[in-house]
Parts: sequence; structure tokens; C-alpha cells
Amino acid sequence: MNARLRGLLPNAITMVRLVLAVAFLAVLLRARHQDCQCRADLGTLATVLFIVAALSDILDGYLARRWQVVTHFGRIMDPFGDKLLVLGALVALAAPGLAEGSGIDPWVVLLVLGRELFVTSVRAVAEADGVQFAADRWGKLKMFLQCVAVPFAIFVATHADTQDSASWLLWRDSTRWAMILSTALSAIPYAIRAVGLLRPLGGGAR
Repeated sequence: MNARLRGLLPNAITMVRLVLAVAFLAVLLRARHQDCQCRADLGTLATVLFIVAALSDILDGYLARRWQVVTHFGRIMDPFGDKLLVLGALVALAAPGLAEGSGIDPWVVLLVLGRELFVTSVRAVAEADGVQFAADRWGKLKMFLQCVAVPFAIFVATHADTQDSASWLLWRDSTRWAMILSTALSAIPYAIRAVGLLRPLGGGAR
């Protein structure tokens, strides 16, 4: 594969993920207003689209690192695609019509959104000071668990028969709590970094 194609392919996959994220959200939101069978079919499609989009995130990151073609475009659009996919899914799952079966309450959305806004703010300050701020292992674990929990929440929310199944509810709730805990814990290293960034300002003029 030539160097030009290697440079384009990871970013092309990122753009495909953005398209998949939009399609996924359109399907999931449409499922809110359908009867049981149509809702189940749309829910299955939404689950598949989410999983494919999440897997594309692994692929483009792997290719970019392997071929050493990390670009500014990728650094901006890759996390944007992740946030659009996950936060969009959580907002939809907390909306009327899906919240009853998804187990996603508004406070869960606020927790995830608050964590992302906080980390983005810390990263912006750090990189403005010339400090590299790549995602750590906790952030990657958080993303992985979010991508596991969301499909279970979608599937249970859109398949009425699973809501009477103890096994499905156990999977939905256990993965949801794993997502919640990892999201909260993954913010701690960034909070420590934020304290380090603020320290030099302590003795300055006010």
C-alpha cells in the first residue's frame, strides 16, 4: 500500500464512523415511536450500527499508530466521532420512549457529559502550555465499557421480551454500572493533572 493511501485511510475510516453515528442516532430515535415488532427491528439495526461504528474507532486508531500517520484532522475528528456516538446514544436512551427499558437516567448522561467536558478543558489548557495529553489507560477502559454497556441498553430498551428476562436485565445493569464507575474513576487522573497545572498560578499576581 502506497504512502498516500496509508495517510488517507485512517481519516477516511473516521469519516465513515461519523456517518455511521448519524445513521445510528436516526434509527434509534425513530425506534422510540414504533410498535413492538418494528421497534425491535430498528433496535437490532441500531445495535449493529453502534457496534460497527465502535469497532471502526479501534481500526482507525490502530492503523494511524502502526503507519505513523497521526494527523491534526484525526486528533480532532476521532474523539469528536466517539463523543457523538456515545453521548448521542445516552441522550436518546434517556429520552421518553426508551428510558423505561434502557436503565439510563438523566444523571448518567450528565455524569458522562460532565466528565468529557472536564477532560476536554484540562487537555486544552495542558496542550496550550505545550504538554502532551494523550488518553491514558483509564480513558481507554472507560470508552471500552461504554461501548459494551450501550448496546445492551439499546437492545433491552427496544425488545420488550428482554425486559422480563432476569439474564438480560442483569447484563444491562451490570454493564451500565461498570460504565458509570469507570467514567467517574477515569476522571481522577485528569483531576490530579489539573491540580498540577493550576499550582504554578498559585503564587502569581491576582
